[in-house]
Amino acid sequence: MGAAEKLATDDRVLEAFKPYEDFSRSMLDAYAVVDQNGRVLKLNQMLCQLTNLKSKQIIKKNSMDEIITLSISEKKISILDLVQEIGPTRIDEVRGSTEQSEDLNLIIGVYPFKDDQGEALGAFVLIRDVTAETHLQGKFRDVHDKSITDPLTGLFTRGYFEDYLKLYTRTVHELPEDADQRVMTLVMVDIDFFKKVNDVHGHQAGDFVLQKIAHVMKKSFRKNDIVCRYGGEEFLIILPTTNLSGALIAGEKLREHVEAEHIEFEGTHIPITISLGVGEVDHETETYTETMGRADAALYEAKESGRNCVKAAKPPNS
Repeated sequence: MGAAEKLATDDRVLEAFKPYEDFSRSMLDAYAVVDQNGRVLKLNQMLCQLTNLKSKQIIKKNSMDEIITLSISEKKISILDLVQEIGPTRIDEVRGSTEQSEDLNLIIGVYPFKDDQGEALGAFVLIRDVTAETHLQGKFRDVHDKSITDPLTGLFTRGYFEDYLKLYTRTVHELPEDADQRVMTLVMVDIDFFKKVNDVHGHQAGDFVLQKIAHVMKKSFRKNDIVCRYGGEEFLIILPTTNLSGALIAGEKLREHVEAEHIEFEGTHIPITISLGVGEVDHETETYTETMGRADAALYEAKESGRNCVKAAKPPNS
């Protein structure tokens, strides 16, 4: 492309941008008007701030790629990729880096300009810097996660267990009587002879065992099951959309997995088994705390029966 032809093309790109020029002056986001090769023809001060370059420096670059590197899921994308887009496009969760900042979180908007034959002339590229907001959300997420998860095992806390069931109790009666979501079973789990582990091997070994059992539990249940550390060596599991028979099968699988798990601490094998009590929630006749009481009684029965087994709770009011 000759110099005169290139200049004419640039003029056509700027002419295409003209209807949006007044509006763009009020933008708080960085933007650039680029030609078909990604070279910046026009920009605002926010782009200078984002890249820490002067406008003259940016205009002299052969491509916008020379001032900011963009990637999605660690795959680098070129400004040319964006210019060639068929229509207006918004891309979230874009990572960006410049000479001054290597960890930018961006949202990119692209409005391509086409000629009468549909060939790319250039594009209007909007860049929203959401780095600060993303980091702030991350901090809040970390605080939230810490508030609902047990620091030792990574399982949900007793508080989260109770909050979940309180919310569930408030909404369950709004569901149709035949809805699967009305069915729920609670499982109480206790590590057999856990005090002996602490007494013989030490509390560090006890913590290690708790972590290993928690890991087995996470692998044994579905993503929508709520696995909690209730306190000490006791665990509680909420099994949504699962009736008593299904929960007994799930409990037996967990018991087998724990028994088969090889737990070794500082060269010493520590055999571990668990006892379980299972109770299905009866929404019409009891509260979830009463279901827990029945499941706890079933757990006690499992211990009295020699431990390392699963017992079903008796029906309500029996």
